Amino acid sequence: MQTSLHYDKQIFCIEGDWHHDLRQKDSIENALKFMETAHVHKIRYIHRHASTKEELLNRINQYTAKKYEEFSIFYLAFHGVPNGLKLNPKTILSLDELGEMCEGKLKNKILHLGSCETLKISKSQIKSLLHQTGALCISGFKKEVPFISSTIFDVLYFEMCQYYKRMSVIESNMKKYYGKLIKELEFIMIYE
Repeated sequence: MQTSLHYDKQIFCIEGDWHHDLRQKDSIENALKFMETAHVHKIRYIHRHASTKEELLNRINQYTAKKYEEFSIFYLAFHGVPNGLKLNPKTILSLDELGEMCEGKLKNKILHLGSCETLKISKSQIKSLLHQTGALCISGFKKEVPFISSTIFDVLYFEMCQYYKRMSVIESNMKKYYGKLIKELEFIMIYE
């Protein structure tokens, strides 16, 4: 049974560039700011960008430093493809590559992949990533999801994570309160 060490779970987010045109300002950071300022719990966040494998690996290594251990939600917000994250228009990072970058580094962490279709793979593939990284849970979407709907869903999910330590209780309460949205977005949580 996977259980978090703490109720309060801070968020470490790495976000990709959503558009080729850098004048576009789409970002999930405003949702994180909202959570930090409006939530009853003291949710804090760190938000950084990465658009290459090297930048992402650097951010992962920074994230896994002891001084950030209270940031137990690792939120990767990128365009996605089945079994991968689109770091930039020409670079797709496979979940196998992500697993190598995070190997054994996500103990007591929830890995949330806020990207379209990334988890449109077999449950055994997701469990393999779970074991490789040591994460408590891997969550995300199996289909293409609208930016606004999925971002709002992420806020609801992160809020629910604040109330419970056990992943199974988080999942059952998400289904209880947001079951229709879970089905519509094909959201899944995989844990032991």
